[in-house]
Amino acid sequence: MHDPLSARAALERRFDGPIPPETAAAARFGSSAAALAARAAGEAHFFTTLARGHIRTIREARAARRPTARLRATLALYLAERRRLRALARNPAPPC
Repeated sequence: MHDPLSARAALERRFDGPIPPETAAAARFGSSAAALAARAAGEAHFFTTLARGHIRTIREARAARRPTARLRATLALYLAERRRLRALARNPAPPC
């Protein structure tokens, strides 16, 4: 069982000054892969929220008979980034 408080205490004894964010995240989540997966899942949720808002905007634009080509292109970027992040959250590879 991973204890994030004792891991953080060990880091504070080891470092004289600020703890690097990547090291602190690895201590909090137990490994760098788990930290990467948690971050990717959070960012994927962010892009999901962006996509939902964009879909709502596209529907409103269609109802008002306004062009939606740029909106759809942006939505495609949001969805592609969401797919990439969800795949990373499922199978995190630690940075080299």
